[in-house]
Amino acid sequence: MIIACDRFNYKQIKDDNDYIYVFEDEPLQDLLKTNLHCIHYSKLKHVDINTTNYNIHCKRKLKITDDFTFKKRDYKFGIIIPNYNYSHTIRKCLDSLVNQTYKNFEVIFVDDVSTDNSVAIASTYKDKLDIKIIQLRQKRLNGGARNEAYLYLSDDVDYVYYLDSDDWLYNDALEKINNTIDNEQDVIFTGLAKCRNGIITKERIPDYKDRYEAIQGWSGVGKAIKKELATRQECLYNEGTLKEDRNQHRRICIYMNDFKCLPDLVYVWNQDNRKSITTIREQIMWGTSTIRQYADLMSLYLSVKGQDNKIDTILEESLNKCLQEIKSGGDKQW
Repeated sequence: MIIACDRFNYKQIKDDNDYIYVFEDEPLQDLLKTNLHCIHYSKLKHVDINTTNYNIHCKRKLKITDDFTFKKRDYKFGIIIPNYNYSHTIRKCLDSLVNQTYKNFEVIFVDDVSTDNSVAIASTYKDKLDIKIIQLRQKRLNGGARNEAYLYLSDDVDYVYYLDSDDWLYNDALEKINNTIDNEQDVIFTGLAKCRNGIITKERIPDYKDRYEAIQGWSGVGKAIKKELATRQECLYNEGTLKEDRNQHRRICIYMNDFKCLPDLVYVWNQDNRKSITTIREQIMWGTSTIRQYADLMSLYLSVKGQDNKIDTILEESLNKCLQEIKSGGDKQW
């Protein structure tokens, strides 16, 4: 038996005119209209289903009683961590996951051909975390590491969340993200703090009003993405380049159906890591990655051109900015 509660009327659920919809042997094709993942049907007893927008036959309905407690769904997160020679930071990163107040998650740790002992350190967490450690045989940079991680996500993972191996999460990060999801949004944008000289301060709080603001917003870490969207062919990361997150972010925002912003700080960006990729901006690879970003952005622009005039304009402006970065030497400023 699946108990389904209309989420849009949930706040008034104790009104005498509202009901619990009880589905018994409901046809699978009808339940699929609610956008539930069929792998979950046999595992969930209390499911949040929107029955308002669908003409689904209900076998019977019961009036709300005081002893009925609606159980919010606990979504499963896949935490994807790319790593390269971060043995000096990886413990703090993984400890922040061990200490999460919310426990329904798994970790995919992908090592990008490290030469230090960071993989050995990560292996010591197998008794503390549900962690899979993947070692790449050739260097693919962060984009390739994240694409590879998708192949190892469990079938029951609902959302992916990216965590760099020199950063960490607040202990209640995943709990806050899970509590923010109320309509199975495609993306939850989360608040970002930064740590510089050992001092943690607010970096940015997302407050996007629409997808157009989101496309132009912060492109790095700090968003939970529905697995089906993140792993969509059009949304995969560009590999073998830096700045891989910028075009991936644009694609996610273009192809998402809906989103929500979590105005709390949940992620800490470690700016004290002197081995971070963002500290090599004077080197050749950062400049060539700007050229690659321009080419990848042009490809994205041509693939969606004409579908939405506002998106066309945003991408055209981004192309012009990227071209200026190339002419100035490759975006050397923070």
